[in-house]
Amino acid sequence: PLGRPSATAVKNHIRPGERNPIEGKFGQAKTRYGMDNIKAKLANTSTSWISTIALVLNLVRMTRQAPVSLLLRIQNWLAYHVVRLAGNFRIKNYYNVLMTT
Repeated sequence: PLGRPSATAVKNHIRPGERNPIEGKFGQAKTRYGMDNIKAKLANTSTSWISTIALVLNLVRMTRQAPVSLLLRIQNWLAYHVVRLAGNFRIKNYYNVLMTT
């Protein structure tokens, strides 16, 4: 509409760059996972299809992040035990020196 925007429109304004990742995920869901081909007749069925596709998108994202978090956990576990062993043998703790700098 013409004229000055209402107070609620100004309050709920979304910057143009904020929606790009969201729109990209919808595009990915349509092209790769068939969200644009849902032919369900009932509202409940189409809702369940959309929910299932969103679940698959989230699972794919989580599986991409899993190896990184697993490696970080292994690294922290090893560092913890190396520091404990260094304390047992009265070796200077270089790990804490590196972590503080």
